[in-house]
This record gives sequence, structure tokens and C-alpha cells, in this order.
Amino acid sequence: MKIGIILSRCHMFGSSRYVLEVSKRWLDRGHEVHLFATTVDGDADPRIRFHRIPTFSKIFLLRETIISLMATIMLMFQKFDVTLAQPTRYFSPDVGEIQFVYREWANYKRRTGVKDKLWVRLADKGLSWIEKRNVKKAKALIAIANCVKDELLKNYDIPAGKIHVIHSGVNPQEFGPENRRLYRADVRKKFGVSENETLLLFVGNPFLRKGLDALLQALAQIDRKDVKLLVSGKDDPEPYKRKAAELGIADKVVFNIGLTREINKIYSAADAFVFPTRYEPFGLVITEAMASGLPVITSRLAGAAEVIDNVSEGYLLDDPMDVQELTTRLNQLLARRSEWPEMGARCRRKAEQYSWDGVAGRMLDILKDVAEAKRSQT
Repeated sequence: MKIGIILSRCHMFGSSRYVLEVSKRWLDRGHEVHLFATTVDGDADPRIRFHRIPTFSKIFLLRETIISLMATIMLMFQKFDVTLAQPTRYFSPDVGEIQFVYREWANYKRRTGVKDKLWVRLADKGLSWIEKRNVKKAKALIAIANCVKDELLKNYDIPAGKIHVIHSGVNPQEFGPENRRLYRADVRKKFGVSENETLLLFVGNPFLRKGLDALLQALAQIDRKDVKLLVSGKDDPEPYKRKAAELGIADKVVFNIGLTREINKIYSAADAFVFPTRYEPFGLVITEAMASGLPVITSRLAGAAEVIDNVSEGYLLDDPMDVQELTTRLNQLLARRSEWPEMGARCRRKAEQYSWDGVAGRMLDILKDVAEAKRSQT
């Protein structure tokens, strides 16, 4: 098959990693993959045929509008057996790979009183309108978690049979407990963390949606001098550095700002992973942490919470905005320090069940069905 994929920027981090991982496996099976994006990093499989989408602005609304228009024009000159978009704010795909429901996040912010700038509120409205149009028009939708499917059905009048749930994968060779032997000492030295200190890890952006503010408040209530937090992600750290200073924990928080191609090494330095996200359709970082052998604290609002055994493999938060609940779970986890190796081993075994090979195969079956339906209609 000739498969066309569109997304904004493509790199081996977060949601776009999904596309690169499955594309490699489709190429291995003899399919032709074309990728339309503004940028693609050097980790992408060289067999992917990359089509650069020109963009002329850094202003979010203008940039996204230009990307969508340019991609639509570029696709007019190509013929594909099937097209896939991630996210669904771009053109009208045959298949939408849903990692984020814009209307659900916008509604959540309204319910919880999040104060956004005017351009963010306008973007929420515009992206929700485009999303509605595309999910209705697409021939199939792939949701990365059952909660995403539920959100689509709640927000849009579409048939349930149109939505297929396929959890994100993880590379157990790249993310594994053996990385501790290889990288742990060097990474800890780089960030000024001694071996006898307990290092909690937070990975993600934007920091607000992922719950970093609540985590800092909870950390301030933990009466343990040997606990540090490493924050890794691409966002403005200054408001959170000021918050840490106000809370008296500036010496306990280390920031690693920017995207890194060696996130597996960052996991190797940690003892536990804490991710109190307020909205997360899946959370690839969660399964990466589990594959790395780390016990996890995250919220039930993360799609990946569906694969975590509460208490046995970590703790699931009922309300990520409840700082006291997060503080309690952190204290409970720290009190079980001797159990962490066993908890981490259970997390690792669970993560091994979610391979990219399996994800790519299930997605390919859906793409083939859609391509066949298209051919029968012509």
C-alpha cells in the first residue's frame, strides 16, 4: 500500500514517536510510507519519503492554519491508498489517529477554572470545530485508549463501531532496567544527585497540563531530605523555579529543559516516576517508565492508567489537582522503598505486553480495510 501520513513536527518524542515507530514496521512489510510534516529529525527511518510542509509563522493559530492549508494542497497532487492524520486538526484523513480530544480538554479547563489567554480560547474553539468535521468525515478512527474512545463518543455524534482502540507501544530494548548499569551513575552526576538520594522523575510538557505545579506543592510537604525531583520537558521552567523557591524546595528540584534523544538514560537515573497529569489521552512516558522498571504514580485521567495495577505497580490518583492526595500517595510509595525493585519488575513485565510490532500490525489491518473500501467505491 501507499500510505500518506500528516502531522506537524516529527521527532522520536511523545506522540509523533508513534508515527515513526509504526512507519518503520510498515516499511519492513513492504509498504510505501510518505510523511508530510514541517520538520523530521534524523532518527526517522530513511526509507520514509518526507514531504516538507512550508510554514511562515511561529504564531500558533496562523502556523496551524498554514500547515493545514499547505498539506491539503500538497495532497491534491498525490494519490494514496489510504491517508492518516495525527492529530485530526489537519485536512480530512481517511483514518484519524486520536491522541488528544481538543473539545474534551477545552471543556475540562472550563470546568476547573483554568484561565487561558484569548488566543488559546480561540484556538480551542477553532481546533474543536476542525476536529468535529474530521472525526465525522474519517472512515475509521484509532483511539490510543478506551478513555479517548469514550471522550469521542461523549463529544461527537459518531458510531462507536468507527472507533478502534489500540494502546501506544513501547520499545523494551531501548527502555529497560539494564540501562541503570550503563547510564545511571553518569546521569546522576550530571544533575548533582548522589547515589544515596531518592530521585523522583517527571517527564512531559506542557508542565501545567501534566500537573507539575501540584507535584511541587506535594514535594514541599514531604519531610524527607533525601528526596529530589528531576523535571524533564520542553516548557518554560521559570514560573516553576520561582514556585519551588517560594515553597522552600529549590534545592530539591532539578530541571532538564528541552527535548532529548536520550530520554532512556534519564529514566535510568530515577527511582520512581511521578506524573499527576490533568488530561492525558495515553501518556507514552508512563509505559516508558514502566519498561524502565520504575514504579509509577499517575492520575486516572491518563489513558495509560488502564494498564496499571493500582498499589501493585504504583498508585493512581483520583484527582490530580488534589495536592493532599498526591502527598499521601508519595509518602506511601516512599514508605515502601524496599518493595520498589519488585514493583518495578512487575511494571517491566506489564510494559513488555505492549510492543510496537503489535501496534503496527493492528493499525495496518485497519488501514487495509479502509483502502479496500475506498477501492470498491471507485
